[in-house]
Amino acid sequence: MENHKTSSAPAPLVWLRNLGLGRAQAIEPYTIYPVCLGEPPDPGPGLLLAHQAIGAELLEILEKGEGEVQELLALNKGKAPVVILEGETLVGCKQNRVVARSVILGKGKKVPIPVGCMEQGRWSWRSERFGTGAMRMSPSVRRSTSEEVRAAKRQHAPRATVDQSRLWDDVGTTLDEAAVASGTSDYHAFIEERGDTARQRSRPLKRQPGQVGVLVMAGDTFLGLELVGHPDTWDELADRTLPAFLLDTAWTEEKPRAQKTRRKDALAWLERIQKAHPTLTPGLGLGKEIDIEDGGLAGSGLWHKNQVVHLAVFAS
Repeated sequence: MENHKTSSAPAPLVWLRNLGLGRAQAIEPYTIYPVCLGEPPDPGPGLLLAHQAIGAELLEILEKGEGEVQELLALNKGKAPVVILEGETLVGCKQNRVVARSVILGKGKKVPIPVGCMEQGRWSWRSERFGTGAMRMSPSVRRSTSEEVRAAKRQHAPRATVDQSRLWDDVGTTLDEAAVASGTSDYHAFIEERGDTARQRSRPLKRQPGQVGVLVMAGDTFLGLELVGHPDTWDELADRTLPAFLLDTAWTEEKPRAQKTRRKDALAWLERIQKAHPTLTPGLGLGKEIDIEDGGLAGSGLWHKNQVVHLAVFAS
């Protein structure tokens, strides 16, 4: 495993430059490189992911009043911080949503979280609280949402804003390309119908020591990097994230087979990320938001307690 270190760069870059690539694993047309942390922190991260906290009845995600399409309320009822990750799918209440920006909730905190609607044809109560979907939204759809949220920040908008018409169009295209029928044009119907196959395809992928994420290629095309701050967190997140890459209708087995990925191409993308200059701004909850827009890269995430809690980077 290659890794890169420096002592003179800003703290987030020092952390990122301690990352290296593990052994490549192929699932046509993808090549998936484990992203490994050279010196994982010990003990573990001391935080819960949203699906864990909701399952333990420690996190409630609710409509705001009678409902706002692009904002929900999250309440942490437990003692440990909870991280709600960008790309997480939320199911229930008046319509299904997708989280547009990662947020860390401290103990007892109630925080508004930015979302987009992924179910155009429903506005009626199905439950009092949201549950989490079986997996996260595919990276090709998340990329556009992430770009829109960063654009809203640059324009000093009062809150993160998603182009809802674009998101509905992307959901509709996904359903059409996958030939999935949904009476309410619901992305979660796509997950329910195609998710088991994606999970089965992802099962041969093996965790590697110190793994905190993945860098995914299709031939010489960079599809995305997704990582968290600790191997224990990745162990909890991997089965919700890896199948989402394999679900992506932008790269299916029906498309022409991609050329073989060269390791030097994957390393070049990792090095570009490690040389980028992220900006840090106050988060909606704990920690600071990371934004990367540098040299054909675009990404966002969270920095807290001297480590990257979450980072997703795509080609811009």
